[in-house]
Amino acid sequence: MIDIRPWHRTSTSGAFQLFQAGGAPFLCLLSFLTLVSLPLRAVQDAIQVESLSEESYFENTTAGAAAVSETIPYQAPVEEFTEPPASGIEGQYQLQLLQNEVMELRGLVEELSHQIERMQATQEDRYLELDGRFQDLRQEMGTGGSGSFVGSGSGISTSGSAGQDEKTLYETALELIRNRQYELAITQLQAVIAQYPDGEYAPNAYYWLGEVYAAKPEPDYDNARKTLAQVITFFPGHRKVPDAVFKLGKVYHLIGDCSRATDLLNEVIEQQKGKSVAKLAETYLRDKVRCE
Repeated sequence: MIDIRPWHRTSTSGAFQLFQAGGAPFLCLLSFLTLVSLPLRAVQDAIQVESLSEESYFENTTAGAAAVSETIPYQAPVEEFTEPPASGIEGQYQLQLLQNEVMELRGLVEELSHQIERMQATQEDRYLELDGRFQDLRQEMGTGGSGSFVGSGSGISTSGSAGQDEKTLYETALELIRNRQYELAITQLQAVIAQYPDGEYAPNAYYWLGEVYAAKPEPDYDNARKTLAQVITFFPGHRKVPDAVFKLGKVYHLIGDCSRATDLLNEVIEQQKGKSVAKLAETYLRDKVRCE
C-alpha cells in the first residue's frame, strides 16, 4: 500500500525514496488531485464573491432606501391645480367695477351732451323766432301803430303824452329782449301792463312777456302758458292771437301735454291757412310732436 501523506511532511530523502519505490503512480495521483482541487477552489471563491456582492448590494440598497425614507417623508400624489391668489381675484373684481362705472359715465356724458345740443338748438330756434318776429314788429311800427283790437275790457286807447310814455316803456322792453336781457325785459313788460292794462301796446306786451318766459335760459313754462292764454282771452280779435295760439301749443308740448299741443297747433293750421304762422305750426307738429 502506497503512503500518500503530504509530501511536505516527509523529509527530502523520504520523498525521494517514495518516488523511487513507486514514483510513477504517485506522480500521477498527485497530479490528478491537484487538477481536481483547483476548479473546486475556484468555484468556491466565485460563490463566496457572488454571495458577498449580493449581500453587500442588498445591505447598501436597504440602507440607502432607509436613509431616503428618513430624509424625505412619503407624500401622496396631489393633482396640480393653480388657483389665482385672493389678492388677484379682488383686483380683477375691482377692475371690472371700474370698467362698468366708466361705461356708465360715458353713457351719461353722451346723454348729457345730446341734451345740451337739443337745448342749444331749441334756444337758437327761439332766438331766431324772436328775431323774425322783431323784424315784423319793426315793419309794423314803421307803418305806424300796432293795429286795432277789440278788448274784453273797456277798449280804452291812450294817446298824447300818456301814449308816448307807454310806447317808450314798450320799446325799451323790446330792446332788452333783443339784447337777451330777459329778466329786465320781463320787468319792463310787466310795467307796461301794470300802467296801461288797456293800452295800445298791452296785447303785444302780454304776448312778448309769454315769449320771454318760454325763451329765457331757465324757462318758466307755467307763467308763459298763463300769459299767452291772457292774450287769447283778453284780446280775441287782436292780430297777435294766432301767434299766441301757436306759441301756447309749443308750450303745452314742452310741458308734456301732447294732446293739448296737437289741438292748438291744428287749430292754427286750419284757421290761418296760407299764412306764415300756419306753416310754422305745421312744421313744428310734423317734426317735433310725437304723441304716444
